[in-house]
Amino acid sequence: MSYARHTRIALTATAAMLAATPAAADGVSIGIHGRVGTICRVEVGGPPAPRFEVGETRLGRMTELCNNVDGYRLVLSHPVGLQDAWMVVDGQRIPISPTSSTTVIVDSHGPAAREREVGIVLSSAATSLDLTLRAEAKGAVF
Repeated sequence: MSYARHTRIALTATAAMLAATPAAADGVSIGIHGRVGTICRVEVGGPPAPRFEVGETRLGRMTELCNNVDGYRLVLSHPVGLQDAWMVVDGQRIPISPTSSTTVIVDSHGPAAREREVGIVLSSAATSLDLTLRAEAKGAVF
């Protein structure tokens, strides 16, 4: 079958379907399904702390975004041995584990896009502190 003939048959079939659609419009439903790639990220913006004092040090504004239907976690990586230390997320204190190098500071059960103020509370001053924040999607990742 030639390309031109094949194209004419396809166009004729399409035209016939379009002509029939309005007559059956009352009982027709159309579903559109798609799959979007998983986006899961966190950023903290603000001026760097020159020194971590005893008490609360403001770290800035945290922007979190995750479109995973099963939710996500925000995990703080920190030095082992921080005693009496907390992350502060919008005024809520989350204890930092003194025996582990990671602490979950947010555990969401669904997708979200949020901005929050974050800080850290320390019981002893530090000139530097290696902190890393990462977002981890739960469940299936596309």
